[in-house]
Amino acid sequence: MHTFQTIQHSAVNINLGAINRNCSVIRKHIGQQCQLCAVVKADGYGLGAVKVSSELSKHADLLAVYSADEAGELLVSGVSTPILVFAPVHTFDRFHPIYRGLSQGIVHLVVHGEDHMRALESIGSRYGITLNVQVKIDTGLHRGGCVLAEAKKLIDTIRSNRHFNLTGLLTHFISATHDEELTRIQHDRFDKVLDSLHSPLSPECFLHEANTAATVQWKWSHRNMVRVGLAWTGAAPTGVKLLQGISPVVTWRSRLAHVRQVQAGEHVGYSGKWTSKRNSNIGIVPVGYAAGYPIGVGEEGNREGAFVRVYDEHFKIPLGDAPVVGSVCMDQIAVDLTNITQLGVGCGIELLSVDRESKATLANLAEVAGVVPHAIISRISPKVHRSYIEPSVEIVTPVLSHKHA
Repeated sequence: MHTFQTIQHSAVNINLGAINRNCSVIRKHIGQQCQLCAVVKADGYGLGAVKVSSELSKHADLLAVYSADEAGELLVSGVSTPILVFAPVHTFDRFHPIYRGLSQGIVHLVVHGEDHMRALESIGSRYGITLNVQVKIDTGLHRGGCVLAEAKKLIDTIRSNRHFNLTGLLTHFISATHDEELTRIQHDRFDKVLDSLHSPLSPECFLHEANTAATVQWKWSHRNMVRVGLAWTGAAPTGVKLLQGISPVVTWRSRLAHVRQVQAGEHVGYSGKWTSKRNSNIGIVPVGYAAGYPIGVGEEGNREGAFVRVYDEHFKIPLGDAPVVGSVCMDQIAVDLTNITQLGVGCGIELLSVDRESKATLANLAEVAGVVPHAIISRISPKVHRSYIEPSVEIVTPVLSHKHA
């Protein structure tokens, strides 16, 4: 008789209670006179736009997505919070959910220039509806929006056109994470456009430029709305200090699938990028780049790489952090378990941990990978199971089952 084991490879857990707490912290930071736009593009940064929007809507005055299809998904799910679409929309038909959203005034479209405005005017005329629109002004990023010289004329034309209801003006900072001087230049350019208008805007018109980095660091950038994505996930760009009270939202868990000993001087993984300097215990975690774990974060030579958090099989007792070593493969990573005892197949592994004492946090993994934190979570494969938890509910983790033959 022999025993074989099967393992559910990994699961991402999203703490909805933490999202609520983070939004409360953000709300307190920006004050009662400032509105909150919660960005949920790219399927809510990979966490499930529909599910997280149900929580964010309790706090946000506006939800922002990239495309008409992303807006349609939220509308079909029953989200009633106003939705802003960043990408230029040139046409759609009555069968697309965005038609109902525009007709009911729930959806707001971003205008990127005069030609785009004319396309939207044709839509309003054809369907006999007034479109809620916001004008994006390019203050230097050069990634969509109207040029500065065109902004005044465009805004004044929209305000006088019966097919439009101007609900906002926005711009996007180039480097709010690191460059305050450049950010102030863009802020001032936005001000000059506002000052050039023939008449003041309605107090209900949203003015927004601050992303997470600017929202956290510079209150002068808040205007009457901030546009926050990363902060509600419990993270901030590298180098930006988190607001006090913000907590991580995402845990990514798996289990050890294999443990073996290697001798000093032996290679581990493709291309022999990691060589054991001592007799070592190497564990295999069945998650790799196909699941969205970043390539190139394994320890190589004297360069430190990423870490995972190791637990007992019940995810109750943390046993320590273990370095990822060598190449990240399609379906697995190798970790050095030599400094951790009480291990075996089925022990818990956190690829992303909410434990701030661990080196396996989202911020640390993003820094090692050389990307922004939302590039990590938004790339986790949609085939990786997502579960949503409140603080009082036990986290669902990959289950080790035993079968006997």
